[in-house]
Amino acid sequence: MPSKSEAPNPPDYRTARKAFIAACVQARADAISRAHMGKSAPDGKPMFIDSVALGPREAKSAVLVIANDMSASIAVTALLRDRVMVPEGMRLVVVHALDPFAFVKANGDRDWSHAMLKAIATEDLSRVTALTILGFGISKDELPAIFPTGRKVRLTCKLAKTPTNAAEMRESVSAELARA
Repeated sequence: MPSKSEAPNPPDYRTARKAFIAACVQARADAISRAHMGKSAPDGKPMFIDSVALGPREAKSAVLVIANDMSASIAVTALLRDRVMVPEGMRLVVVHALDPFAFVKANGDRDWSHAMLKAIATEDLSRVTALTILGFGISKDELPAIFPTGRKVRLTCKLAKTPTNAAEMRESVSAELARA
């Protein structure tokens, strides 16, 4: 059964991005936007990787959700609108459009995407010692080593089938939050 807050499918990247940011606001969380400064979309406008963090910055356990296709975008947006419950002492970080250029069917910049993912890890997951990464719409080779080698982090990477609705996304994320 679809979530009450599930909106109609956005027609494009820009609409999906606006919906994600609005869902962050609705969840009372600040979205962080990182613009690609050297490359624009085919429409000439800038492209962004957006992220949001929920839960305490000092959490030792976290789940990082990476949504990288339209279906995952719709699902994580609904997840935020539904105000996903993050257990006490845990952190949930959601990345919207790891490769925003893929949303507009343009060649991306993998190095930039990886650098932005590392920045997100540094800013939002700096105290984490146990991290589960749920990747939706990406392949295993797209998950860079996001922590410096000197840092001890128990890392679990799971490439998941992109959920078809918010309920499936909520189930996947909640299961990982409970496990972490």
